[in-house]
Amino acid sequence: MTSTDEVTTKDDVIKFIINYIIDNSSLDNINVSTHSNFITEHLLDSFATLSMIMTLESEYSFKFDPEELGNERMRVVGELAEIIISRIE
Repeated sequence: MTSTDEVTTKDDVIKFIINYIIDNSSLDNINVSTHSNFITEHLLDSFATLSMIMTLESEYSFKFDPEELGNERMRVVGELAEIIISRIE
């Protein structure tokens, strides 16, 4: 859990997302970057994607609005990190 006394940076969130994808992908030897679209690149299945969203909400103490979940930006690592940072600042 991220402490409210710590400053969370976009890089921290990106690292968290990338590590989550690597740890939970059914694929071997994947390359994940800030530009990776984890849906179109099939890095995560639908269950792992939903699980990641819930993990991010728990880790950074916020909730996505249901409308946000359909946003194309939510599928790209760096853009998802930007959305999260904007929500927790």
